[in-house]
Amino acid sequence: MARTKNVTVNGVDFSLQSVTFSWYSNLTDLYVNPANGRKNTAKYVDALIKGCVTAPAEVAKGGLKYFDEQDDLATPGELVREIENFLSERNRPKDGGETGTK
Repeated sequence: MARTKNVTVNGVDFSLQSVTFSWYSNLTDLYVNPANGRKNTAKYVDALIKGCVTAPAEVAKGGLKYFDEQDDLATPGELVREIENFLSERNRPKDGGETGTK
């Protein structure tokens, strides 16, 4: 089951869902560290928003285009930082114990 989290960025509430490691790895390979050496931040941000934001629906569907139409440069950058922080958080077991081996 995907982890979820609610965050507020510039006064707007966003619902986030986690993605699999393979999905995120493929995304970074395509747009952040591509084989051709040409990073594409806009496509990375668009895919990350569409893959992780579940609400508001217009953001989840529109991705970066939604913010372009709003002439909003600040929110997508902060939202991506929130998404990346959320994805890097460890999933804590409900009983509070540690999992895995050392």
